[in-house]
Amino acid sequence: MPQYPRRTLLGGIGTTMALGLAGNTASSTDANGERERADAPSFESLLDSLPASVATESMTVSVMDLERRREANEPYEPHAATGPFEIDDEDVTKQAVVYSTDDEFTQSVTVLTGEIDLDGDGESRETADGIAYDRYETDDQFAAVTDDAVVITGDAATLSDAVAAGAGDADRLLDATPLLEEAFDVYEDADGYNVTVGDALQPPEIDATAEYVVRAITVLGPDTMAMDFAISFTDADDVTDELAERLAGEFAYTATTDEPTAEVDGSLVTVSVERDLAAERAAREHDSPGALRVERDIDLDDDYLEIEIGSGDPTPIEDLTLEVGDEAYDREVWTNGHGTLEEGDTILIETDDVEPDLSVTLTHDHEYGSSSSTTTILGHFRFDFAYDPDATELTVEYADEFPLDGDEVWLAVHEDRPTYGFREDDPEPTATAQPWTGTTMESGDDATIADVDPGSVVYVCWDEPSFRDAIATHHAQPPGTVAFEYDYENRSLSATLELDGDTERPASAYELLIDGEPADTQWADAAETVTSGATIEVDSVPVGTDVKVVWGEDDVRVGRAYPQPQIDLEFTEDGTAVEHVGGDSLDASTLELRVWTGEENVEIDLADEIDGDFEDGDTVPIDASEPRGANLIYDGNYYIGHAYQE
Repeated sequence: MPQYPRRTLLGGIGTTMALGLAGNTASSTDANGERERADAPSFESLLDSLPASVATESMTVSVMDLERRREANEPYEPHAATGPFEIDDEDVTKQAVVYSTDDEFTQSVTVLTGEIDLDGDGESRETADGIAYDRYETDDQFAAVTDDAVVITGDAATLSDAVAAGAGDADRLLDATPLLEEAFDVYEDADGYNVTVGDALQPPEIDATAEYVVRAITVLGPDTMAMDFAISFTDADDVTDELAERLAGEFAYTATTDEPTAEVDGSLVTVSVERDLAAERAAREHDSPGALRVERDIDLDDDYLEIEIGSGDPTPIEDLTLEVGDEAYDREVWTNGHGTLEEGDTILIETDDVEPDLSVTLTHDHEYGSSSSTTTILGHFRFDFAYDPDATELTVEYADEFPLDGDEVWLAVHEDRPTYGFREDDPEPTATAQPWTGTTMESGDDATIADVDPGSVVYVCWDEPSFRDAIATHHAQPPGTVAFEYDYENRSLSATLELDGDTERPASAYELLIDGEPADTQWADAAETVTSGATIEVDSVPVGTDVKVVWGEDDVRVGRAYPQPQIDLEFTEDGTAVEHVGGDSLDASTLELRVWTGEENVEIDLADEIDGDFEDGDTVPIDASEPRGANLIYDGNYYIGHAYQE
């Protein structure tokens, strides 16, 4: 049973795929002939319950016989789309889901069938035409239970429409969208369909306009599943042999028993293949070599640098590729004589190729596509930083042993710490410098960069003045830090400035903000200058308030806090309870203890165990075997205490 790694399959599709042309109609056959299978499922009742009111220009309709799907031994079990309602997956036999893809991806309506019971008592309702159903509501979602199905949606009107459509008293989605009905008819007798119409489905890098896309699956046995893929284009002249071959790449990341088979009938292209579930399970269970480890101290006199494989099962070396600096590396060098690679083995690169911030990636090509592990060699160097906020100058001193080419070292200043996104959206630094040009940097070499405002972030970069290529970073802080203390019982908060030595600073330079607004009490109220230890206190500060101390005209943050109560917890010696050993006393009804073990998590409402306040010396019994730790949560949101088992 041949397997095709990703690159092999993609490279061979154009020459080995069986390609049938005009005159062949799309059918529910696999790559090798007619399918032998049990009675095909019917999705008629589910599709009938999809109302026309959920139709959008771009949408996806997915239907699945989950009972049939579970007969296949897939690496992962399929799950029902039950939303916030606590429905056992095994109770759902079939489902239909409509997704809108117009402006954003949203789930419009779900229809489930099976032996399904919802918790609680539903509210009896009727549609405008008198169709009775039980309505349930939770977490902004609604559910309707009828004799035939369960409908779930986030819109009450859609719920009523779906019930009415199922009874034949409202327009149905497939009747209102003939293109959907045409798409569902492309394949017969499948166990599941995924049909997409509209602009969102347009295949990338294909110069043709698609009307709809169909993906169908059929379980052939525990280890085999037929996969069918079809696209209908608006113009048959756009359909070429080359286009059909490219669409077969839909299965390039799938373990298959043979190459895909494509057929073309006018404007419709269909591709079929059998999915090899046994090969997929084997690939899932196989741990690809990875967790690359490089010693920090590199001896430049050595010929080679060793890189240890930190994890992975034995893997043939021919299935592996090493990239150094984004380029394929010499296989004769890096393989180090190995026929297979596994945890504990070492690979090599030549020391002459080592440079700062060098990425090394080991890739395993397998039936699923590929798995990669990346590490960075010499990605960080020691630099000492000395910042003068009054002069707005930063002195940068190299403090490492590895010789650096000064021509490649940059200093880049940003007003704020940039966030990682698309490279084209990266902000430009406000200033750059190359102070070590023409030198080989050694420990002790320094330089000073001016006009570095408090709050700025300065990056030492390699090769390019980009924060992505940083080998060291420094945040230019305003003078001082602040320590907060919160008195939960009185809802008061104190803020204490901590400055270097006997330094005096203008009191007006510091401001305390409560939820973004100046507090009623400020340091400048008491004196013109402040020294270390200067403290102010404010009252009526609720739990969770956003408290900040800022400095200067630009409100650069010195410190921040979200005040909340605190409780010290410990496990009792026998590990059967958690004890309050210090901190605040709180109403037990506001507290929940979450305990985790090796197998389960246990949630305990303290009001069930303690009458009144939870205070010093109180214990909470734990009904769980071998608890490992516990978190105490206040008001459902605030983690205010924890304990761990030793």
